[in-house]
Amino acid sequence: MEQQRFDQIFRPIYYKLLKKLDLRQMHFAYYTSAMTGLNILKDRSLWMRAAACMNDYREIDYGIQLLNQSVYSSDERRRKLREIAGKLRWGDNILEYLLGDLNRNKQNFITHTYLACVTEHDLLKNEHGRLSMWRAYGRKTGVAFVLKPSAIIYPTSTLPLQISPVKYETQEDFDHSIDYMLWHIERNIDVISSYKPMEVLEQFIHVILLSLFSVKHPGFQEEQEWRIIYQDKQKEKLDYSLVSVDGIPQIVYRLPLYGPEDAVQRGISMNDALEHIIIGPTQYGDVIFTAFVKILEEMGIERPADRVYISNIPLR
Repeated sequence: MEQQRFDQIFRPIYYKLLKKLDLRQMHFAYYTSAMTGLNILKDRSLWMRAAACMNDYREIDYGIQLLNQSVYSSDERRRKLREIAGKLRWGDNILEYLLGDLNRNKQNFITHTYLACVTEHDLLKNEHGRLSMWRAYGRKTGVAFVLKPSAIIYPTSTLPLQISPVKYETQEDFDHSIDYMLWHIERNIDVISSYKPMEVLEQFIHVILLSLFSVKHPGFQEEQEWRIIYQDKQKEKLDYSLVSVDGIPQIVYRLPLYGPEDAVQRGISMNDALEHIIIGPTQYGDVIFTAFVKILEEMGIERPADRVYISNIPLR
């Protein structure tokens, strides 16, 4: 099945949102330490780390709890799911099998799903960035890559990745999202049923897992987060490295970046995607500024000195 068409059917809320957004007016910010930021540019790749290594991996438990409650608390929702499964020839008891497998093996799903996280960025905050993000990710020497979404979302559509805004949902919100997805599948059941049942089921499971990694408690709304998601059991693979982060040996998958001077140009063009780099509050601002201008020059990025700012926000 053509992936884009399939996603439009199974991820209707995302495509509805994407249609509304003016990506030209939006910006993302990727907050990290200055050392990691420099390594990203030198290595020409953005590291995607296992969801198990997130600041709070229990966020994924929240999504699983929402799904369990949504399915097990509603006879009508279960009936509709079984009806869809029957029309798509997925076999008997597929619903119980999927949920049982998810609950038994949730740690396996968390370990084998890899994420990179960005936050929506207000250009009015260019001079200082977001204080809460400096505190969470910047440490004593932080940077923020301010990026253009249109130069990320469309180029990565050729890679085995999914990009999704995080939805900050209550149980009621999540139920509504599930119901809307099921309604949309029913509307397009003739199109979906023309494909191999196991191919469609595989994609459906993928979308369900994606939803679990794209939902958080409404209390985190201020983050305005988007996630780039990769599941390592897909047929198409990203390159990976074995590294130690904070003393923890782990696999990181590499979202490729490139500059105009690079021989291999696959993934995200940093010349197109990078609006600028904000250097967070630090006593070494000028030193870090010089280093980042130099690495941008080496990549062939246009106007490198104009793309680096030093934040004037005080951080105690």
